[in-house]
Amino acid sequence: MTVDTDVIIIGAGPAGLSAAKRLSEYGIEYTLISREDKPGAYKACGGYIPARALEEFGLEQIPSAHDVKSIRMKFPGLEMKRVDFENRVGVNVSREVLGVTLLNQIETSSEEIWLNTECGETEATKDKCTVRYTKGNETGLLSSHLIIDASGVNPVTIRFTPVRSRPMNSQIGYAVQYQMKTKYPLEIVNDFYYGSEFSPRGYAWSFPRKYETVLGTGGIVEIVRTSKKRTISYLDELVENKKPTSSELQNARAELVNREAALMPLAGIVKPSYGNRIMLAGDAACHCSPITGEGIYYSMLGGHSAADVAADCIQKKDFSDNRLSRYERLWTSSFGSDLKWGLWLQKRFLESGSSSLGTTFLSSERTTRIIAEMLAGIRPVRSAILAAAPRYLVSKLRKA
Repeated sequence: MTVDTDVIIIGAGPAGLSAAKRLSEYGIEYTLISREDKPGAYKACGGYIPARALEEFGLEQIPSAHDVKSIRMKFPGLEMKRVDFENRVGVNVSREVLGVTLLNQIETSSEEIWLNTECGETEATKDKCTVRYTKGNETGLLSSHLIIDASGVNPVTIRFTPVRSRPMNSQIGYAVQYQMKTKYPLEIVNDFYYGSEFSPRGYAWSFPRKYETVLGTGGIVEIVRTSKKRTISYLDELVENKKPTSSELQNARAELVNREAALMPLAGIVKPSYGNRIMLAGDAACHCSPITGEGIYYSMLGGHSAADVAADCIQKKDFSDNRLSRYERLWTSSFGSDLKWGLWLQKRFLESGSSSLGTTFLSSERTTRIIAEMLAGIRPVRSAILAAAPRYLVSKLRKA
């Protein structure tokens, strides 16, 4: 069967761009379609990238990045805890800068990357995939052997050729975020605020970038919808009245630049992530931490794995679900544990209101550092739970 290109990638986020880079390395033909004219420019995101992602994906010298060496955590009933690290645990960077950097890593031509292009109806048959697109005044059909759908929490293909159903509202997070600029520099320390004082039973965050900062809060959609308090009210209180964030913003003469909102998949491991010549990657596959909301690293790993499997399928001319199933094995082996145990921890926080659990896990300097390492992405979630949890709980968890 003759097709226009081997693989169609939908979406120019970390998953889509990492898939494109990997396919370029294989010499596989692809076309990436994105409705954005600038990858990442309009994505509401904290912009924290853990050190492991920088190393694995060649982002050590990403421009305008700010090294993070300190984490602060606030739990109900406890004073704010600060943990300092000798080396950077990650960086804070704008999503637009990340998008441009990932795009520039790809050895490609404008014929393969279609920005500012709307993706419409998709179809997958036993012979090929097709995508209807609108590019400027041009509307047409593009055919391929495979689709990597990295178009976000509500993936394009789910409307036409669904691999699975959409996650329930109890599995999706809703977040609001402020982009702010300051007259004076802010210290680069990432803050995590847990408890009903700061969010609708989720958490709030503050990730500074010297003369810029992003602050956000959110919770599970199901809870947000029934909350008597508007989500943005929590954020306003954090900015205006909750120290140390409020005083630091005031001292730096911070001004609001933009308000943003976004959905986040906080469902843990969701299957299937493939089927009928389609692979879901990034937010489309729920590749996002249920406990921190961090998804950049997992999305890049997912996109990378999807490209590996696509290359294998094309080389063997086998596009069956059996061949595509390797994709799910790859990503679950790579980071599925973090998603599984992140969901376990998220549920415990929601059940306890995060008060008793915060006291349990932050009972000493040692366990406080362990939790900070988990939030920073330098310690796996299960490892952090086993190292910080009481002995009676550890024995149960080791069997799980």
